[in-house]
Amino acid sequence: MAVANGSTPSGHACSSATRAAASDHATSFVDVAIIGAGPAGCMAADVLSRFSARGLTVRIFDKRSAQLENGQADGLNPRSLEIFESLGIIEQVEKEASPMSEINFWAPCPETGRLVRTGKIRTCSMMHAYGCSRAWSSEGGIKQLRFPQKHSKGAIAPERSMLPETLSIDESLVADHDSHPITLTVRHLSEGESTPDAYKFDDKGVRSGLFRSSLLSAAEEEYLYKKDEKAERVETVKARYLIGCDGAHSWTRRQLGVKMLGDQTSAYTSIVRVGAKKLTELVRVDFVWGVLDLVPRTNFPDIRKACAIQSANFGSIMVIPQPRDLVRLYIQLPIRVEPGAYLDKSRITSETILATARKILHPYTLDYESIDWFTGYHVGALKAVSQVSLVLTYPKAGQGMNTSMQDTWNLCWKLGLVATGLAKPVLLETYSLERQPVAAALLSLDCKLARSWSSKRHQLQNGTEEDRSAEQLGEIIAKGKAFTLGISLNYGDSILVGKNGTQGAATSKQHLASKLPVGERFYSAQVVNQASATADQLTTRIPFTGAFRLLVFPGDVSKPTAKERLQRLADYFDSPESVVSKYTPSDLPRWAVIDPVTIHCAERTEVELYDFPQPSIFHPHNYKRIYCDGPSYHRGEGKAYETYGISRDEGAIVVVRPDQYTGLVVGLEDTDLLDAYFAQFMQPAKDGGYPGAKVAKVLPPDWTKVVPLEISESFVVEE
Repeated sequence: MAVANGSTPSGHACSSATRAAASDHATSFVDVAIIGAGPAGCMAADVLSRFSARGLTVRIFDKRSAQLENGQADGLNPRSLEIFESLGIIEQVEKEASPMSEINFWAPCPETGRLVRTGKIRTCSMMHAYGCSRAWSSEGGIKQLRFPQKHSKGAIAPERSMLPETLSIDESLVADHDSHPITLTVRHLSEGESTPDAYKFDDKGVRSGLFRSSLLSAAEEEYLYKKDEKAERVETVKARYLIGCDGAHSWTRRQLGVKMLGDQTSAYTSIVRVGAKKLTELVRVDFVWGVLDLVPRTNFPDIRKACAIQSANFGSIMVIPQPRDLVRLYIQLPIRVEPGAYLDKSRITSETILATARKILHPYTLDYESIDWFTGYHVGALKAVSQVSLVLTYPKAGQGMNTSMQDTWNLCWKLGLVATGLAKPVLLETYSLERQPVAAALLSLDCKLARSWSSKRHQLQNGTEEDRSAEQLGEIIAKGKAFTLGISLNYGDSILVGKNGTQGAATSKQHLASKLPVGERFYSAQVVNQASATADQLTTRIPFTGAFRLLVFPGDVSKPTAKERLQRLADYFDSPESVVSKYTPSDLPRWAVIDPVTIHCAERTEVELYDFPQPSIFHPHNYKRIYCDGPSYHRGEGKAYETYGISRDEGAIVVVRPDQYTGLVVGLEDTDLLDAYFAQFMQPAKDGGYPGAKVAKVLPPDWTKVVPLEISESFVVEE
């Protein structure tokens, strides 16, 4: 169960003996506690597990007894796939995924009233590491990845049948990031308690997801897990940080007193640390939607494509293809609920949802070979927050799971650096600074989609007739496409994003990498490994390790000017005062915190590895830090310098954050800007930094000492 060996940065013992003591005395200490083992919680645990070698301890609690066999969230956008690749789990995800390349729109023909295809859009207008498709998977498949175990040697894993009961925060300790101000009590549930009976199957024997949907009130959901008041065991957990990923009826949110106006909405919750500001505004749309996962038998021609279908009188359907011949249908139901009221859940069954779907698709027929799962939910959207961050989204935008995972991705690399003493606590303040605008943009898009989707074609609203046509819906989706794909975010100026220096100490020289905007995700280009001559995408060569990457583009290093410039930079890197040396503890590898990676544009065969400065540029016998922007044998030429807008004569240094966003662009001579940038949030190593230990350099052969080989006998074989 889930504590790493060793000690935490704050000095508390975290060996298996500590967990044993926790069992005896019902109290344990941990650096980070996570509530909820859904996709967001598993993402948080996986990212933090990469810091477990530094002694970071993490526990992740979930009240359910087992992983989901069926899931509500099913969409993975390209940005999420890029993150999975960075984390080294993309192959597992792709095995579960069903790709999508276009969205088709259907609506009644104005002349005949027949349901017709009115248009289509491609789902991705740019190439990325996974081509031009958007992959769709299932939440159950995502959870089965078991993110955290691999990188924590099994120490971090979801602890199931664990129900949080009380949460308190000692405000006097909040400013001390080495303290444990959070006290959490969790109840170890029996098997019966952690497996709710209610709503598990409908009268047709179809598995139901209603027991965890937004149609349940918080009180109803809580009651499901408190059937037996006799606890197996109650444990007290003292934590430095708490992350709540516990969904629409977030227990964590309620304990912190964060008020949500109207409590029914389909959502994911990502929250951080303590000292929250109150939440005050919720935008509500009180429509009810049903969801079916089924193997269909139909004559509807686009059943294996993503579709937005709007009927004249019976509502709307979203079609999403799934693996294993399944199709997910999101179906608007002819049910309205007054704000603050809760629906009679017995009205939501697989049969009632299917009956509505048939009316919407008529005259196309819809039958099924099997129905795998169904659920229902309200539509809502929520505005938010400060350090406690809540994002509650409209499901058919496909963004709930994606946004929540990307929230915890953004948070947890920062938390990992701070909690292990590598960065200053001020780094955590950039979480809300960067993710709040994302939440606002998402909720704006969600509200537009909700109004469009949940309106019949001719609906009187505010006394006027409005035409919510498929064309209008298509326009909303097309305009929001770059956002929903996760590839259009541009973080503002801050200590982490050195744009114009208004909020931070460093200002980028954007013209040195004119096509690589500071604050946006670092997109990939093909490069060739100097040592092996193999071509690869640059982003695949800089996977997530928790380190900042200094991508050094020195230009053509076969020319004296570029070579001398690179040597001066290497001399700086090797000095005790460089950002590489200053912030790297002596017990870590030299590249563990700030990692220089070089991409030159000389002819690859004109330079050798030992021509590059050692150890800062070419660390002896490490063959994954020098690449060439040149032709490959089988994949053509990558043109990385051209792709990023970098001069082959002038070069540039690009600072890529651990989450693969561009933080700073400077010249090779601008070491003062590197110093200023990292000094804002990095913590100098307590042991004085990496000592710059001597390494055995790789030297070219000394041809003057070669002894000519004399052949004294013939090797000819006589017949």
